[in-house]
Amino acid sequence: MIFVFVPYYDKWNDYFQQCLDNQTAEFILMKYNAKEMGGYWGGACNYFLKQVKTYMGITYDDTICIMCNDITFDDDLLAEGNKVKKNEILIPDGYDIQIDWKTKKMAKGDRIDTFIGRTFFMKAPDFIRSGGFSKLIPHNLSDYDFGIRMIKRGMTVRTMDKQIHHVDHAKNHNPWSIISVNNPLFWTIFLLKHGRNRYFFLNLLKVWAELILNR
Repeated sequence: MIFVFVPYYDKWNDYFQQCLDNQTAEFILMKYNAKEMGGYWGGACNYFLKQVKTYMGITYDDTICIMCNDITFDDDLLAEGNKVKKNEILIPDGYDIQIDWKTKKMAKGDRIDTFIGRTFFMKAPDFIRSGGFSKLIPHNLSDYDFGIRMIKRGMTVRTMDKQIHHVDHAKNHNPWSIISVNNPLFWTIFLLKHGRNRYFFLNLLKVWAELILNR
């Protein structure tokens, strides 16, 4: 069985629901309004992790899928995602990321350092052992952080020949917002956790300079 968890913010999208309705695979849907967690996407995912740990009906072969609801996708996405193996994270093609600390950029490259977390699949025992998402890094950096930690633990990130299409992600121009992709406090924590290399101080300067220049 596939357990699909959707931490959404503010509203449930009809186009996303239609994609779920068209799926060829059977699944159990759980959804949670992340806005009730103060906009904390990772917090909603951690709530789901607690539910998975206490759900007595879950088996070793069950698959966990976490999705954002601002996407559309093919009818067989969940069926393909259900092919994920033990010690593996399966993501749609194009969402694998290589971090270039020299430029503070995250883009596709010849290796996978992390991934964009709009949709990913794991076996239930692997998800339970993952420890969940950072309590210090909300929103977009929390899935990068999750991917880095899982790879360091020996998990393999593999892409599947399936695409998802990003539709309507709300942008917040207040850099101090909990849902801002450029919040300097969260970037500072992220760099302290994962970017302590010879480019650390340069990247830290970039984080705060971008805040000042974009005011």
